[in-house]
Amino acid sequence: MSAASANGSVILDGSERSSEDVEELVALARMIAYAKYAAEDADLVGAIDYLGMALNEVLREIGDGPHEGLADVMASKAATCLN
Repeated sequence: MSAASANGSVILDGSERSSEDVEELVALARMIAYAKYAAEDADLVGAIDYLGMALNEVLREIGDGPHEGLADVMASKAATCLN
């Protein structure tokens, strides 16, 4: 769960983070998702698995809140879970 406070920080799972920290985590999730897509194109099974685990951990760290630029990453995560 996330909530924004008056000073621009975001509270994720009981810990307070600055909005910059959250933006960096979102950017990291997007980079990992891109690397995972590239690994899928090259059929690198081991890399796909590790990148999927890394992406799940970053998304867990981000939490449930809506974050701009993360919709495509969440859609790719949902598609991965279906496979």
